Amino acid sequence: MTTGRRRDVIGVRALVLGAMVLGAACTAGGATPRVSGTKAAPTTTTTTFAVPTGIPRYQPATPVLDTTTPARLQIPAIGVDTDLVSLGLNPDGSMEVPAKWGEAGWYSRGPRPGEDGPAVIAGHVDSKLGPAVFFRLHDLHAGDEVRVTRSDGSVVRFVIDRLEQFPKVSFPTAEVFAPTPGPTLRLITCTGAFDETRHSYLDNLVAFALPET
Repeated sequence: MTTGRRRDVIGVRALVLGAMVLGAACTAGGATPRVSGTKAAPTTTTTTFAVPTGIPRYQPATPVLDTTTPARLQIPAIGVDTDLVSLGLNPDGSMEVPAKWGEAGWYSRGPRPGEDGPAVIAGHVDSKLGPAVFFRLHDLHAGDEVRVTRSDGSVVRFVIDRLEQFPKVSFPTAEVFAPTPGPTLRLITCTGAFDETRHSYLDNLVAFALPET
């Protein structure tokens, strides 16, 4: 487990899948990219994440959530308190993005938080109006709590294990999406340098979380 303020930043070669997106965009409609901690001129950005094509689908040992869906995400350490929307796939195979900058979304074709397997929640990092829901994701530390409230009012609690940064061109799909023996959580946003030509950040930031014990 990573401790203190240390963040592991690695670039690994892995399966390259057809683009899991925070909808084809760390936004699609105008974002203000961060450059060396400052704000650049507003422009349009693209948030892409790899979709887990070819990764074995998780098989929960016990289907604990027959109809219950994740409804709210809270990360007290970075001030996140947001509704969760369901994210599917676009016709091109990319992952849908939340329509609102201040909302995060859960990947509905994977495990729900609390089920066996890696549940995925994605959010924008910024917009042309300023910070978005996961703007401070990089400030998380190992041990920080993440709470997911489900539609039946029950709460699933996780703790951050580590943060890792990956180039989008070599996103480690197997590491992020492969089945896990119990419930796990991945929080994903965009980060890294900003490509002015593609209007996109070059990297993804993934916060890995484990069940609170």
